[in-house]
Amino acid sequence: MVENLMNQFRDPLIQKAIWSVVDLILMSIVVVLVRRFINSLRLSTEKRQLFRQWTNYIGLVIGILILLRIWVYDVLMEIVNPSVFGKILTSLIGLVLFLIIIYGIRKLVDAQKIEVEKRQLYVKWATYTFIFLYGFILFRIWTYSDLFEFLKNAIVEKLFRSAFAFGMIYLILFFIRRFINSLKIEIQKRHQYRKRISYVAALVYFIVLIPIWAGSTQQWATMLSVIGAGIALALHEVLLNMAGWLYIMIRRPYVEGDRIELGNVKGDVIDIRLFQTSLLEIGNWVDGDQSTGRLVHLPHGQIFRNSLYNYTKGFEFIWNELSILVTFESNWEKAKEILFRCGEEESQEIQEKVQKKIDRMAREYLIYYKRFTPIVYTKIEESGIKLTLRYLTDAKKRRAGEDTISQKVLSAINNASGIDFAYPTYRIYKRGEEGS
Repeated sequence: MVENLMNQFRDPLIQKAIWSVVDLILMSIVVVLVRRFINSLRLSTEKRQLFRQWTNYIGLVIGILILLRIWVYDVLMEIVNPSVFGKILTSLIGLVLFLIIIYGIRKLVDAQKIEVEKRQLYVKWATYTFIFLYGFILFRIWTYSDLFEFLKNAIVEKLFRSAFAFGMIYLILFFIRRFINSLKIEIQKRHQYRKRISYVAALVYFIVLIPIWAGSTQQWATMLSVIGAGIALALHEVLLNMAGWLYIMIRRPYVEGDRIELGNVKGDVIDIRLFQTSLLEIGNWVDGDQSTGRLVHLPHGQIFRNSLYNYTKGFEFIWNELSILVTFESNWEKAKEILFRCGEEESQEIQEKVQKKIDRMAREYLIYYKRFTPIVYTKIEESGIKLTLRYLTDAKKRRAGEDTISQKVLSAINNASGIDFAYPTYRIYKRGEEGS
């Protein structure tokens, strides 16, 4: 009978069951002891409850891992390479440990009496640091070949390698973009940096795909030639847009934030992508070059077909004109003086900026302006004397400047004597009364 009992204990299933019971008992004892230790600490009720809860979770996870080791390990060893399983188990244990450490750091930082923004910043950078360390440890545990050694189909293996490369590059890109967003720089520069790093990441991924899918350089060149010929015939518009994007990136005829006119569309550039440029439209049915509120997408191929006007590149000021018409009987010289004085007051602040911009642009372009101050031109019209004020103004504030000058001119002329505005006038005579 004793021998039969001993033989039963030699049964693998009985041994696993016994070890499972021992595991549950030991883990329960450890959890109870730890909870008692927590209760003895001089902590608040909420913290003791939180620590007890996490003790239960950790004990449960460790117990499950031990049970998996008892019941599943041998079965997995028959299916999976033991070295691969060991690396998987080590990676999972490392992940659990890192999560526990990050949680502890977060609770420690939250307990400090510092600003909420600083606490969030410390927790964020601690998380990034431990993610980087965990990734480094994974690279130490695994080799590139280990990740795909269980794949037998060549196409499936290449797909997995491509997906893995995409995931790694995207993860790095994500952290770099988050870092760029945290920089205290202008929104326009942050946007440009994000776009450039995205282009670099796409180029790196394309380069990584070459050794994955190409058996040799000759095969890769042949495949590219065939695909390129088909794309050139079927997608010539798309290729033209890509060529336009390449031209924009190299020559920089405009950047984000510039005000441009391409074809019949005017607007402020808010985004430049691979195939199109997005504009916040101005003009159209709205006077004074103000925003319509519409978003317009211009294909980059348009840059080779239409003239491009840039209102702000290098020199963000434009010449604007404001005209008034006074009667022949008015003191037009006095009106001219008023118009000049109002224009001088409006453009006085920007004249120093204009001089510096002109000196800078003269180094690259054949530009020469002798005069930056306003000037008033006189012209005789059918209905009166036309006075035209020509002055420099900010390209994006043309209407606001025109409104300010108009109000000053109206106020000054109303207060002045001997000046009357003219308008088209028709005089009708009966036959025989002309000249009477």
